[in-house]
Amino acid sequence: MIGGMDDSPPPQPTQDSRIAFCLEIGRALHSFGTPAHRFEEAMHRLVGSLGLEGDFLAHPTAFFAELRSEKRREVFMVRAEPGETNLEKLVSIQALVKEVISGDLPIEEAAARVQAVVAQPAHYGKGLVVAGFGLSSAMAARFFGGGWREMLLAALIGVLIALLGFWTSRQHHLAQVLVLLAGTLAGFGGVVAAHLIPHTAAFTITLASIVILLPGLHLTIALREVATGNLVAGSARLVDAVMTLMMLAFGVALGRQVAMQFAAAFKESASIPLAPWTEWLALLAVPLAYLVLFQARKRDFQWLLIASVVAFVAARLGSAWLGPELGAGLGAMALGVAANLFGRHTRLPNQIMELPGLLLLVPGSIGFRGLAFLTMGETEMGVQTAFRMVFLAVALVMGLSLANALVRPRKGL
Repeated sequence: MIGGMDDSPPPQPTQDSRIAFCLEIGRALHSFGTPAHRFEEAMHRLVGSLGLEGDFLAHPTAFFAELRSEKRREVFMVRAEPGETNLEKLVSIQALVKEVISGDLPIEEAAARVQAVVAQPAHYGKGLVVAGFGLSSAMAARFFGGGWREMLLAALIGVLIALLGFWTSRQHHLAQVLVLLAGTLAGFGGVVAAHLIPHTAAFTITLASIVILLPGLHLTIALREVATGNLVAGSARLVDAVMTLMMLAFGVALGRQVAMQFAAAFKESASIPLAPWTEWLALLAVPLAYLVLFQARKRDFQWLLIASVVAFVAARLGSAWLGPELGAGLGAMALGVAANLFGRHTRLPNQIMELPGLLLLVPGSIGFRGLAFLTMGETEMGVQTAFRMVFLAVALVMGLSLANALVRPRKGL
């Protein structure tokens, strides 16, 4: 959720304004982290509406485009590093494309406006983003069964990790090790806090403080890309997700070992649980963090809240009936149906509802636990937990696929 501006080079120049506009739209969608299957579908519909023909191949760090007009055929490779998810900009891009297709906006002016949308500063400043990190970590601690001590400490470490992220984004030689540094900080802080404060679970604090950095969402997107035939993009994203998870686990293990040098008598203890109804308060509060972290419009808060409730309730009911993994798949199916109905009714991007709901379902925390078991020498438990993570991710993908079969998603950007 933290990173610098996308400084990749602009698309190559072309004499056809329609082609130039398509490349600008493609670069914008790519910079917002649009999955390959959504990207290619949206671009196909866009070029068709402009009287062009085209084929696209999306990669996590670039996309290839072959665009054909009445007189010429051009092939482009556009380097476009994926940036942070920005739902407000995604809505702006969609509205701008509608104006172009309807003929209300000249293509030349639209291309300039696309660049302006991409370049405009984030709606929520650094202070709110830091607060969003802290809030999401605190609510995650509650979902993981922690008490008020774990919630406060996880929020504190989450804020420190957010500040670390902003600092490393200005230090290019450190930006690539942000995940490692964040894991080390979380592992060290969790042990020290639990050592100093009785009845505090160190692992819960650590896991909750890095919950936003866990690549569960990327893993789910990667498997969904593979399931939709985007093998290259899905495989690359899958490797990136696994590498991120391993760096986090290594950093946490390093931080815990360093902390134990100062807290030799440390022993893992259990937290004091809160009343069950407090989990529902956490469910109502966590969309506030998603609103900021996904840079969504304030008016879309209601949809983020509905998505979170639908995913959470459906997954809980499904877990009671079918078990936790299949229950998560049922939650994903319910979320997918709700997101598709939302997109068809409001004509807004489905991601507004899909992203917050999936964050409550994704298997990143399970994968992290699996690697933690491996670092502690519990190989059998670690392998079982890692397999459970993959099975859970597949269940989410299948649930979303079934949702698309039940309610066809709106086609377009």
